Amino acid sequence: MLSEIKKRESSIIFLIGFMCCGKTTTGKALAATLNYDFADTDNLIEERYGKTIAEIFTTEGEEKFRQYEREVLHDLLCREKLVVACGGGLPCFFDNMERMNARGATIYLKADAELLAQRIEKENNTHRPLLEGKTGLELRQHIELLLLEREKYYRLAQVVETVTNCSILLR
Repeated sequence: MLSEIKKRESSIIFLIGFMCCGKTTTGKALAATLNYDFADTDNLIEERYGKTIAEIFTTEGEEKFRQYEREVLHDLLCREKLVVACGGGLPCFFDNMERMNARGATIYLKADAELLAQRIEKENNTHRPLLEGKTGLELRQHIELLLLEREKYYRLAQVVETVTNCSILLR
């Protein structure tokens, strides 16, 4: 992945993919390697609006959350030397994916539903509104359904990297 990024000479790198695929972990490591700043869109939303993602979903709804995501993304588009870990749904709404592709390098961290379900269950998914209360087979099936819906957007990324259980993709 690192060689592909260097080839593209992008001043902003967007990591996309499903929740728990490793965007934040990979993004922090990548930013440190490149001497770039790091941003996580979910963290920026929580800081800006003073609520957790779960609280925003509960009190304002998913549509408002998606608008907040878009606003945060638009603010990041003018930055330089930045690695961005995007929320899992961010590429799937408005023209977000098109804007990211036009502005920088987009990298899809692709993980299968089984690995994602294991990671989500391990971290306790109570702060993930789209998965709250789901465990085991129900969680995996719901992830498969969401992946099916989102894959067409994720596949618009310029680079696709497959994630394994122990990978930070800086080769």
